[in-house]
Amino acid sequence: MRIALLTGTLVFGGLALASLPAAAQGFDERCSKIVESICRGAEVGPCFREKGIWDYIPPKCSGDVQSMVEMDREAREQQRNDRAAARSSGGRYGPSFSCGGVLRSRPSMNAGKVASVAEGQKLESVEDIDVWFNDYKWFRVRYNGLVGYHWGGIFWTQGGREGTIPSCNG
Repeated sequence: MRIALLTGTLVFGGLALASLPAAAQGFDERCSKIVESICRGAEVGPCFREKGIWDYIPPKCSGDVQSMVEMDREAREQQRNDRAAARSSGGRYGPSFSCGGVLRSRPSMNAGKVASVAEGQKLESVEDIDVWFNDYKWFRVRYNGLVGYHWGGIFWTQGGREGTIPSCNG
């Protein structure tokens, strides 16, 4: 499970749960710490579906925890919508092609290599994850049945796509 801090937002497993500090979202810091200790890195929504888990929440914290659960639900729904939009937008942008390079395990130049991609190879699926590096985005792609991350500075999309180059030829 991935835990990261992105622009002041605490993220568990890819879902934003509460801003740091907790007061930025209006959550009592004590309540946030109780949720963290109960869920131990698990996503808040599923954690609080377990029978009896609410018994461990002080009455003063119930509103904050309910808001955290609702934020988790909304984040999941937004992720589903974003994935559906990314899948359906493939036709809007046209096919995508690599200018050669490395498919990586994470959106980072230092991440492990999943595969090499030759110049001119078509990328089967392209999902915009909205992570930028040196004026280009990273995209989650499928290539030859493998899933990894390809940097937009070395691929292009017919019809153009924000965060990619216009073509491999310049």
